[in-house]
Amino acid sequence: MMRGQSIVCFANDWTADRTSKHHLMRQFAATNRVLWIESPGMRTPRLHQAKDLRRIGAKLRTLGRPAEQRLDNLYVCAPPTLPFPGNRLAQRANGWLYRRSIRRELRRLALDVDPIVWSFVPHVARAIPGLRRRLLVYYCVDRWAEFADYQATVMTALEADLARAADVVIASAQDLADHCRQYNAEVHYVPHGVDIEHFGRALGDGPLPAELASIPEPRVGFFGVLHEWVDIDLIAALARRTPFHYVLLGEVWTDLAPLAGLPNVHVLGRQPYERLPDFCRGFQAGIVPFRMNALTQSVNPIKLREYAAAGLPVVSSALPEVVRAGAFVDCPRSEDEWVAAVSRAVERGCRVTERHQQAERVREQGWPATATRIGEILEAKLAER
Repeated sequence: MMRGQSIVCFANDWTADRTSKHHLMRQFAATNRVLWIESPGMRTPRLHQAKDLRRIGAKLRTLGRPAEQRLDNLYVCAPPTLPFPGNRLAQRANGWLYRRSIRRELRRLALDVDPIVWSFVPHVARAIPGLRRRLLVYYCVDRWAEFADYQATVMTALEADLARAADVVIASAQDLADHCRQYNAEVHYVPHGVDIEHFGRALGDGPLPAELASIPEPRVGFFGVLHEWVDIDLIAALARRTPFHYVLLGEVWTDLAPLAGLPNVHVLGRQPYERLPDFCRGFQAGIVPFRMNALTQSVNPIKLREYAAAGLPVVSSALPEVVRAGAFVDCPRSEDEWVAAVSRAVERGCRVTERHQQAERVREQGWPATATRIGEILEAKLAER
């Protein structure tokens, strides 16, 4: 593992659902010091939406405060910013606000004044040129221009600037690596890892969450944000054509009308990360029912390996990264194939031996191995300096 570095990391909110950003920085914070910068959203807030208003309120409560320690060696800072990613004046103003806040916190926390600057998001590109740094890392996890809520031309321009300026680009999908090579030759494909120990708790004994225990078996689970990329029509079709109960965990950001009136579909809302293994213990299978489009072409779903580490047979849309993942996942391509695949998965998920075998298939794919691989790439680049 890379050691002794100071890392300034541009990401989303620390309290958001745990993603590759959170997992990797937790790993690096074990042997380095991390300043996590909460960036504004990548679209202008919609003041008529309660969720956006709640997020604005939460941001205002922490705005401009000194960085708060959240883990040993990891501090979270929310600089004051203007939430207008497509506005050039706002971009310039935010760049100045970022640089001012970061310099202040580097001094206050006695971090290196020439840190590794690492960005998971493209819309901070205007802040980076004025920051002193040893290395600039762009970690690409999505096709930003393909999100319906984002301004495609703005995201494309900002990502191009960031990728060209980066000393190293890490991509979580092969398609993303190929995409980023138009801007930079120093691109490395490193797939996501999984928290083996955390999700392995699902293999042990323990009580089920009360809201799950009241739902009859067999249960097919999904966790994650219910957004534009989730195929709600497919979930509805599966619920109509199979005798299983479908349990959906996560915030709802899309229309669930196709699920209305289906007695075997249960939408339980967002659940804390700490509780997910307890839910997995009560599932017989996990699904990744994503739509097949330009956005999901580059997706490498973290939940894929999380289901498997919990011992769940996995059925997923045939996304390129899922197909590449190997034998622990079934990839049906039609509705009839989905019905058959989910039925097979539930049957396997009822057998204890099969669940333990499934967990073994991803045992070597933990986040420590992923972070070590990325650390080796960065140390090799630092050695060239």
